[in-house]
Amino acid sequence: MTRPYTIIFSTMTVDGRIASSSGYSMLSCSCDKLRLYLLRGFADAVMVGANTVLVDNPRLVRRVNPRTSQYYRIVVDCRLRLEPSLRLFSTQHPPIIIVACSDAPEEKKRLLKQAGAEILEAGEGGAVDLTDALNKLYRIYGIRVLLVEGGGMLNYSLVKHRVVDEIRVTVTPYVFAAGRSVFHDPTDKGFTNTSESPKLRLACVEMCPCGRCVHIAYKVEDTATPPTSNASPPPPCLSKELERLCR
Repeated sequence: MTRPYTIIFSTMTVDGRIASSSGYSMLSCSCDKLRLYLLRGFADAVMVGANTVLVDNPRLVRRVNPRTSQYYRIVVDCRLRLEPSLRLFSTQHPPIIIVACSDAPEEKKRLLKQAGAEILEAGEGGAVDLTDALNKLYRIYGIRVLLVEGGGMLNYSLVKHRVVDEIRVTVTPYVFAAGRSVFHDPTDKGFTNTSESPKLRLACVEMCPCGRCVHIAYKVEDTATPPTSNASPPPPCLSKELERLCR
């Protein structure tokens, strides 16, 4: 079963939070935003969870120095909670793919298709089959490099299923002590010890050009299946290109 080369990228506090208990999530400096847009430029698609779209209301459009001509915006939304009034649907380019469960409401499928989205079915009974979804994204849409931007539940689910090849985090000089985490298991079980955790190899540590944040990139060494061999992922370190863009 072939899948895209999959990268998780998040910006977090020192204590691993991507949003506070109030929902505040404005953590990225201007250079870290450029890092995100650069990573999108290497990707054939960006993926987020439904909660991220409902809370942050992003458009997921901007890229810097795109290396690929195709680009999709993907939302994992098993029960189809998204509404056409969201900013995501304000433009139909780049194309929108919503990964849903096969037993999601038919009327909602019709409504979101009218808003310009394609519905990709993978799994049923309240949970998207992420392994099947990634295989279909590669096989049907030709997605070779996939950038995942959260939220925490999607990040955890992908890591749990061992379909992530790279984890990138920017650590900002803040502490929230509560709120949403980079990896969140809603059952509060998670990985109970280090042997259950994915095996990570440090690939890059670099200071952000802002001088206040640190970017860390890890390669995942124990994926369940290898990614496609024809992917061209970004280099582990992007500091030189960022320094030029941040001047």
